[in-house]
Amino acid sequence: MVSATVGGRPFDFSREEIERRMRGIQSEPIREHLVEVLGTVYPPKQVLATITGWDRTSFTTMEAQRVLSRVGFVCRRAGTVGGGRRAWVVDQASDGRVEAIAEPEVPDTRLTRLETQLAVAQEAIASLAARVQKLELAAR
Repeated sequence: MVSATVGGRPFDFSREEIERRMRGIQSEPIREHLVEVLGTVYPPKQVLATITGWDRTSFTTMEAQRVLSRVGFVCRRAGTVGGGRRAWVVDQASDGRVEAIAEPEVPDTRLTRLETQLAVAQEAIASLAARVQKLELAAR
């Protein structure tokens, strides 16, 4: 069971409960981010909205990824590989080269989960820094 706060509201769900609630739910189109639940990839906001009943505009993709990662799901960026096939982006080098896994069924490792959680945390910190800067400018 993970306890967290999302958009000022409490979030208390276990991995098993999320899997149970997502069973039989059809995935919406993946745009930029995805999370795998029971062998199906979903947009993170779809999963969080489905299990909580919250409006999707009341939380960010980063918040959805943060809590889903804490529960134990792997969140990734979506991309494409040769021939335009959809893929999970593993790493994007500074020169723009992308390493990707074309098969979402590739077994995950502890290191990959940690890297995913770190990326989510970095994006959340950047988002918070931007919010603070905006509030500081508005206060002047």
